[in-house]
Amino acid sequence: MKIKQNSDDFIVEEVLKLDLNPKGDYCYFVLEKKDWTTLKALKFMASKLNVSPKRFGIAGQKDRKGITRQYVSCYHLKQYKLDDMELKDIHVKFIGYCDKPIGLGDLEGNKFKIRVRELKKPLQKIKHFVNYYGEQRFGGYRPNMHLVGKEFILGNYEKAAKLMICYPYAKETKRNREARRAMQEIWPDFKKAIKICPKQLTHERSLLGYLARKPSDYKGAFKELPRQLYTMVPQAYQSYLFNESLSRYLRKFKHRESKYCCGKMVFVDEFLDLDWALVDRGTKLEGDVKEVVETLMKEENVWYDDFEFSKGLTRKAMVKVKDFWLGKLKKDVQECSFFLPKGCYATVAIRSMLQ
Repeated sequence: MKIKQNSDDFIVEEVLKLDLNPKGDYCYFVLEKKDWTTLKALKFMASKLNVSPKRFGIAGQKDRKGITRQYVSCYHLKQYKLDDMELKDIHVKFIGYCDKPIGLGDLEGNKFKIRVRELKKPLQKIKHFVNYYGEQRFGGYRPNMHLVGKEFILGNYEKAAKLMICYPYAKETKRNREARRAMQEIWPDFKKAIKICPKQLTHERSLLGYLARKPSDYKGAFKELPRQLYTMVPQAYQSYLFNESLSRYLRKFKHRESKYCCGKMVFVDEFLDLDWALVDRGTKLEGDVKEVVETLMKEENVWYDDFEFSKGLTRKAMVKVKDFWLGKLKKDVQECSFFLPKGCYATVAIRSMLQ
Protein backbone atom coordinates (compact mmCIF):
# COMPACT_ATOMS: atom_id res chain seq x y z
CA MET A 1 0.00 0.00 0.00
CA LYS A 2 1.18 3.51 -0.84
CA ILE A 3 -0.41 6.89 -0.29
CA LYS A 4 0.80 10.38 -1.15
CA GLN A 5 2.78 9.17 -4.18
CA ASN A 6 1.40 12.16 -6.09
CA SER A 7 0.30 15.43 -4.53
CA ASP A 8 -3.32 14.99 -5.65
CA ASP A 9 -3.46 11.52 -4.05
CA PHE A 10 -4.05 13.19 -0.69
CA ILE A 11 -6.33 16.21 -0.40
CA VAL A 12 -7.38 17.64 2.96
CA GLU A 13 -9.61 20.61 3.71
CA GLU A 14 -10.31 22.12 7.12
CA VAL A 15 -13.85 22.60 8.41
CA LEU A 16 -14.13 25.69 10.60
CA LYS A 17 -16.92 27.90 11.92
CA LEU A 18 -16.26 31.52 11.02
CA ASP A 19 -17.66 34.62 12.70
CA LEU A 20 -16.42 37.47 10.51
CA ASN A 21 -16.39 41.19 11.27
CA PRO A 22 -15.37 43.70 8.56
CA LYS A 23 -13.79 45.93 11.23
CA GLY A 24 -11.80 43.16 12.92
CA ASP A 25 -8.04 43.36 13.49
CA TYR A 26 -7.32 39.90 12.09
CA CYS A 27 -7.19 39.03 8.41
CA TYR A 28 -8.53 35.55 7.59
CA PHE A 29 -7.44 33.62 4.51
CA VAL A 30 -7.32 30.08 3.18
CA LEU A 31 -3.82 28.75 2.63
CA GLU A 32 -3.60 26.09 -0.07
CA LYS A 33 -0.20 24.47 -0.32
CA LYS A 34 1.65 21.59 -1.92
CA ASP A 35 5.02 20.15 -0.79
CA TRP A 36 5.27 22.54 2.16
CA THR A 37 4.73 21.97 5.88
CA THR A 38 2.41 24.54 7.43
CA LEU A 39 5.13 26.13 9.57
CA LYS A 40 7.64 26.46 6.74
CA ALA A 41 5.00 27.86 4.39
CA LEU A 42 3.99 30.50 6.93
CA LYS A 43 7.60 31.38 7.71
CA PHE A 44 8.25 31.88 4.00
CA MET A 45 5.09 33.95 3.63
CA ALA A 46 6.10 36.08 6.62
CA SER A 47 9.40 36.94 4.96
CA LYS A 48 7.61 37.96 1.76
CA LEU A 49 5.00 40.02 3.65
CA ASN A 50 7.65 41.52 5.95
CA VAL A 51 5.77 40.49 9.11
CA SER A 52 6.66 38.31 12.10
CA PRO A 53 5.58 34.64 11.83
CA LYS A 54 4.15 35.08 15.34
CA ARG A 55 1.33 37.16 13.85
CA PHE A 56 -0.13 34.09 12.15
CA GLY A 57 -2.75 31.93 13.84
CA ILE A 58 -3.74 28.42 12.74
CA ALA A 59 -6.17 25.77 13.93
CA GLY A 60 -3.83 22.88 13.16
CA GLN A 61 -0.73 21.87 11.24
CA LYS A 62 -0.78 20.09 7.91
CA ASP A 63 1.74 17.65 6.47
CA ARG A 64 4.13 18.49 3.65
CA LYS A 65 2.87 15.85 1.23
CA GLY A 66 -0.46 16.31 -0.48
CA ILE A 67 -2.68 19.27 -1.28
CA THR A 68 -3.93 20.93 1.89
CA ARG A 69 -6.35 23.78 2.48
CA GLN A 70 -6.44 25.43 5.89
CA TYR A 71 -7.57 28.65 7.54
CA VAL A 72 -5.01 31.19 8.73
CA SER A 73 -5.34 34.50 10.58
CA CYS A 74 -2.81 37.32 10.57
CA TYR A 75 -2.83 40.35 12.85
CA HIS A 76 -3.05 43.72 11.06
CA LEU A 77 -2.67 42.44 7.51
CA LYS A 78 -4.53 44.07 4.62
CA GLN A 79 -6.18 42.14 1.82
CA TYR A 80 -4.21 43.85 -0.96
CA LYS A 81 -0.95 42.41 0.39
CA LEU A 82 -2.34 38.90 0.05
CA ASP A 83 -3.68 39.62 -3.42
CA ASP A 84 -0.19 40.63 -4.57
CA MET A 85 1.46 37.41 -3.40
CA GLU A 86 2.74 34.91 -5.98
CA LEU A 87 4.57 31.95 -4.47
CA LYS A 88 5.43 28.54 -5.90
CA ASP A 89 3.01 25.83 -4.69
CA ILE A 90 1.39 28.27 -2.23
CA HIS A 91 -1.95 29.95 -2.95
CA VAL A 92 -3.96 32.20 -0.67
CA LYS A 93 -7.61 33.26 -0.79
CA PHE A 94 -8.83 36.18 1.31
CA ILE A 95 -11.90 35.34 3.45
CA GLY A 96 -12.51 38.44 5.57
CA TYR A 97 -11.65 40.00 8.91
CA CYS A 98 -12.38 38.91 12.48
CA ASP A 99 -11.96 40.11 16.08
CA LYS A 100 -9.77 37.21 17.21
CA PRO A 101 -6.96 35.01 15.87
CA ILE A 102 -7.58 31.46 14.72
CA GLY A 103 -6.53 28.95 17.38
CA LEU A 104 -6.35 25.21 18.02
CA GLY A 105 -9.83 25.09 19.56
CA ASP A 106 -11.54 26.51 16.44
CA LEU A 107 -11.16 23.48 14.21
CA GLU A 108 -14.15 21.15 13.87
CA GLY A 109 -12.37 18.61 11.73
CA ASN A 110 -11.06 17.82 8.25
CA LYS A 111 -12.47 16.49 4.99
CA PHE A 112 -10.22 14.02 3.19
CA LYS A 113 -10.11 12.69 -0.35
CA ILE A 114 -7.45 10.00 -0.72
CA ARG A 115 -6.16 7.76 -3.51
CA VAL A 116 -4.43 4.59 -2.26
CA ARG A 117 -2.04 2.79 -4.62
CA GLU A 118 -0.36 -0.63 -4.88
CA LEU A 119 -3.11 -2.45 -3.02
CA LYS A 120 -3.11 -6.26 -3.01
CA LYS A 121 -6.63 -6.46 -1.58
CA PRO A 122 -9.51 -3.96 -1.61
CA LEU A 123 -9.87 -1.63 1.34
CA GLN A 124 -12.67 -2.44 3.75
CA LYS A 125 -15.40 -0.04 4.86
CA ILE A 126 -15.05 1.33 8.37
CA LYS A 127 -17.35 3.13 10.79
CA HIS A 128 -14.62 3.77 13.38
CA PHE A 129 -10.92 3.15 14.03
CA VAL A 130 -8.29 3.30 16.79
CA ASN A 131 -7.31 6.94 17.30
CA TYR A 132 -3.50 6.64 17.12
CA TYR A 133 -1.21 9.53 16.32
CA GLY A 134 0.10 9.24 12.78
CA GLU A 135 3.71 9.23 11.64
CA GLN A 136 3.52 12.96 10.88
CA ARG A 137 3.37 13.58 14.64
CA PHE A 138 6.84 12.09 15.00
CA GLY A 139 8.45 13.95 12.12
CA GLY A 140 7.28 12.13 8.98
CA TYR A 141 10.33 11.34 6.84
CA ARG A 142 12.49 12.08 9.90
CA PRO A 143 10.57 10.27 12.68
CA ASN A 144 12.51 11.23 15.80
CA MET A 145 10.50 14.07 17.33
CA HIS A 146 9.40 11.78 20.19
CA LEU A 147 13.07 11.05 20.95
CA VAL A 148 13.79 14.79 21.03
CA GLY A 149 10.73 15.24 23.25
CA LYS A 150 11.80 12.57 25.72
CA GLU A 151 15.22 14.16 26.28
CA PHE A 152 13.58 17.59 26.55
CA ILE A 153 11.17 16.33 29.21
CA LEU A 154 14.05 14.74 31.15
CA GLY A 155 16.00 18.02 31.07
CA ASN A 156 18.68 16.69 28.71
CA TYR A 157 18.47 19.76 26.51
CA GLU A 158 21.82 19.38 24.76
CA LYS A 159 20.98 15.80 23.78
CA ALA A 160 17.56 16.97 22.58
CA ALA A 161 19.14 19.69 20.42
CA LYS A 162 21.70 17.29 18.99
CA LEU A 163 18.98 14.77 18.11
CA MET A 164 17.07 17.48 16.26
CA ILE A 165 20.07 18.84 14.35
CA CYS A 166 22.32 15.83 13.71
CA TYR A 167 21.83 12.10 12.96
CA PRO A 168 20.60 11.66 9.36
CA TYR A 169 17.61 9.52 8.33
CA ALA A 170 17.42 7.46 5.14
CA LYS A 171 14.44 9.30 3.59
CA GLU A 172 16.12 12.71 3.76
CA THR A 173 17.88 14.20 0.75
CA LYS A 174 21.53 13.30 0.24
CA ARG A 175 22.54 16.91 0.92
CA ASN A 176 20.70 16.99 4.24
CA ARG A 177 22.13 13.63 5.30
CA GLU A 178 25.67 14.76 4.56
CA ALA A 179 25.14 18.06 6.39
CA ARG A 180 23.81 16.31 9.50
CA ARG A 181 26.79 13.95 9.58
CA ALA A 182 29.19 16.86 9.22
CA MET A 183 27.47 18.84 12.01
CA GLN A 184 27.57 15.77 14.23
CA GLU A 185 31.35 15.46 13.76
CA ILE A 186 32.09 19.09 14.69
CA TRP A 187 29.55 19.34 17.55
CA PRO A 188 29.44 21.70 19.49
CA ASP A 189 31.08 24.17 17.09
CA PHE A 190 27.85 25.98 16.30
CA LYS A 191 29.40 28.78 14.25
CA LYS A 192 30.82 26.25 11.79
CA ALA A 193 27.67 24.15 11.92
CA ILE A 194 25.39 26.98 10.83
CA LYS A 195 27.58 27.49 7.75
CA ILE A 196 27.12 23.81 6.88
CA CYS A 197 23.40 23.61 7.66
CA PRO A 198 21.28 23.82 4.46
CA LYS A 199 18.97 26.82 4.23
CA GLN A 200 15.85 24.66 3.95
CA LEU A 201 16.49 23.26 7.45
CA THR A 202 15.04 26.43 8.95
CA HIS A 203 14.26 25.04 12.42
CA GLU A 204 17.73 23.56 12.80
CA ARG A 205 19.24 26.87 11.73
CA SER A 206 17.14 28.69 14.36
CA LEU A 207 18.60 26.45 17.07
CA LEU A 208 22.15 26.82 15.74
CA GLY A 209 21.87 30.60 15.42
CA TYR A 210 20.89 30.93 19.07
CA LEU A 211 23.55 28.45 20.23
CA ALA A 212 26.23 30.32 18.27
CA ARG A 213 25.43 33.32 20.51
CA LYS A 214 24.77 31.40 23.75
CA PRO A 215 26.53 28.03 23.45
CA SER A 216 25.43 26.60 26.81
CA ASP A 217 21.76 27.65 26.79
CA TYR A 218 20.25 24.61 25.05
CA LYS A 219 16.83 25.05 26.63
CA GLY A 220 16.70 28.67 25.52
CA ALA A 221 17.54 27.62 21.96
CA PHE A 222 14.30 25.64 21.72
CA LYS A 223 12.34 28.80 22.45
CA GLU A 224 13.63 30.15 19.12
CA LEU A 225 11.39 27.63 17.37
CA PRO A 226 7.89 28.66 16.23
CA ARG A 227 5.48 28.45 19.15
CA GLN A 228 3.53 25.56 17.62
CA LEU A 229 6.69 23.50 17.11
CA TYR A 230 8.06 24.34 20.56
CA THR A 231 4.94 22.96 22.24
CA MET A 232 4.97 19.94 19.94
CA VAL A 233 8.40 18.77 21.18
CA PRO A 234 7.24 17.36 24.55
CA GLN A 235 3.82 16.50 23.12
CA ALA A 236 5.46 14.19 20.56
CA TYR A 237 6.76 12.03 23.39
CA GLN A 238 3.34 12.07 25.05
CA SER A 239 1.95 10.88 21.72
CA TYR A 240 4.44 8.02 21.59
CA LEU A 241 3.44 6.89 25.09
CA PHE A 242 -0.23 7.11 24.07
CA ASN A 243 0.28 4.98 20.94
CA GLU A 244 2.46 2.36 22.54
CA SER A 245 0.44 1.91 25.74
CA LEU A 246 -2.88 1.78 23.87
CA SER A 247 -1.54 -0.77 21.38
CA ARG A 248 -0.39 -2.98 24.27
CA TYR A 249 -3.80 -2.75 25.91
CA LEU A 250 -5.64 -3.69 22.70
CA ARG A 251 -3.62 -6.89 22.23
CA LYS A 252 -5.91 -8.63 24.71
CA PHE A 253 -8.72 -8.37 22.11
CA LYS A 254 -8.96 -10.06 18.73
CA HIS A 255 -6.74 -7.82 16.66
CA ARG A 256 -4.50 -7.22 13.66
CA GLU A 257 -1.23 -5.27 13.57
CA SER A 258 0.38 -2.71 11.28
CA LYS A 259 4.02 -1.60 11.46
CA TYR A 260 4.85 2.11 11.56
CA CYS A 261 7.88 4.26 12.39
CA CYS A 262 7.56 3.92 16.19
CA GLY A 263 6.49 0.28 16.48
CA LYS A 264 3.15 -1.38 15.74
CA MET A 265 -0.42 -0.13 15.65
CA VAL A 266 -2.92 -2.69 16.92
CA PHE A 267 -6.42 -2.50 15.43
CA VAL A 268 -9.62 -4.09 16.68
CA ASP A 269 -12.99 -4.19 14.91
CA GLU A 270 -15.27 -3.58 17.88
CA PHE A 271 -15.91 -0.02 19.06
CA LEU A 272 -14.55 0.81 22.53
CA ASP A 273 -15.84 4.01 24.13
CA LEU A 274 -12.67 4.62 26.11
CA ASP A 275 -10.65 7.69 27.09
CA TRP A 276 -6.88 7.10 27.11
CA ALA A 277 -4.36 9.19 29.04
CA LEU A 278 -1.88 11.68 27.63
CA VAL A 279 0.59 11.13 30.44
CA ASP A 280 1.75 14.08 32.56
CA ARG A 281 1.84 15.10 36.24
CA GLY A 282 -1.93 15.37 36.44
CA THR A 283 -2.66 11.87 35.08
CA LYS A 284 -4.86 9.65 37.28
CA LEU A 285 -5.10 5.97 36.34
CA GLU A 286 -6.49 2.79 37.81
CA GLY A 287 -6.91 -0.92 37.05
CA ASP A 288 -5.34 -2.66 34.07
CA VAL A 289 -4.93 0.66 32.25
CA LYS A 290 -2.70 1.90 35.07
CA GLU A 291 -0.66 -1.31 34.88
CA VAL A 292 -0.13 -1.05 31.12
CA VAL A 293 0.87 2.64 31.18
CA GLU A 294 3.16 2.41 34.22
CA THR A 295 4.90 -0.71 32.90
CA LEU A 296 5.75 1.21 29.74
CA MET A 297 6.98 4.25 31.66
CA LYS A 298 9.27 2.07 33.80
CA GLU A 299 10.73 0.61 30.60
CA GLU A 300 11.24 4.15 29.30
CA ASN A 301 12.76 5.36 32.62
CA VAL A 302 10.27 8.22 32.89
CA TRP A 303 7.57 8.99 35.45
CA TYR A 304 4.65 11.35 35.92
CA ASP A 305 6.68 14.03 37.69
CA ASP A 306 9.19 14.26 34.83
CA PHE A 307 6.59 16.29 32.92
CA GLU A 308 6.52 20.04 33.57
CA PHE A 309 2.80 20.34 32.82
CA SER A 310 -0.09 18.95 34.86
CA LYS A 311 -3.16 18.95 32.62
CA GLY A 312 -4.34 15.37 33.07
CA LEU A 313 -5.70 15.32 29.52
CA THR A 314 -7.15 12.30 27.73
CA ARG A 315 -7.79 11.40 24.10
CA LYS A 316 -10.49 9.16 22.71
CA ALA A 317 -9.08 5.69 22.13
CA MET A 318 -11.42 5.24 19.15
CA VAL A 319 -13.27 7.69 16.91
CA LYS A 320 -16.17 7.38 14.48
CA VAL A 321 -15.83 8.21 10.79
CA LYS A 322 -18.45 10.42 9.09
CA ASP A 323 -19.49 10.84 5.44
CA PHE A 324 -17.54 7.73 4.47
CA TRP A 325 -17.34 6.80 0.79
CA LEU A 326 -15.27 4.01 -0.77
CA GLY A 327 -14.79 3.55 -4.51
CA LYS A 328 -14.11 0.29 -6.27
CA LEU A 329 -10.63 -1.20 -6.57
CA LYS A 330 -9.36 -0.56 -10.12
CA LYS A 331 -6.22 -2.55 -10.89
CA ASP A 332 -4.32 -1.76 -7.66
CA VAL A 333 -5.78 1.71 -6.95
CA GLN A 334 -8.75 2.66 -4.78
CA GLU A 335 -10.19 6.03 -3.73
CA CYS A 336 -12.04 7.01 -0.56
CA SER A 337 -13.30 10.12 1.20
CA PHE A 338 -14.46 10.87 4.74
CA PHE A 339 -14.65 13.44 7.54
CA LEU A 340 -12.65 13.12 10.76
CA PRO A 341 -12.86 15.16 13.98
CA LYS A 342 -9.93 17.45 14.77
CA GLY A 343 -6.73 15.78 15.94
CA CYS A 344 -7.39 12.52 14.05
CA TYR A 345 -5.12 11.14 11.34
CA ALA A 346 -6.41 10.01 7.96
CA THR A 347 -3.26 7.93 7.45
CA VAL A 348 -4.23 5.88 10.52
CA ALA A 349 -7.79 5.50 9.23
CA ILE A 350 -6.36 4.10 5.97
CA ARG A 351 -4.22 1.60 7.90
CA SER A 352 -7.33 0.39 9.69
CA MET A 353 -8.99 -0.25 6.31
CA LEU A 354 -6.37 -2.77 5.20
CA GLN A 355 -7.49 -6.40 5.11
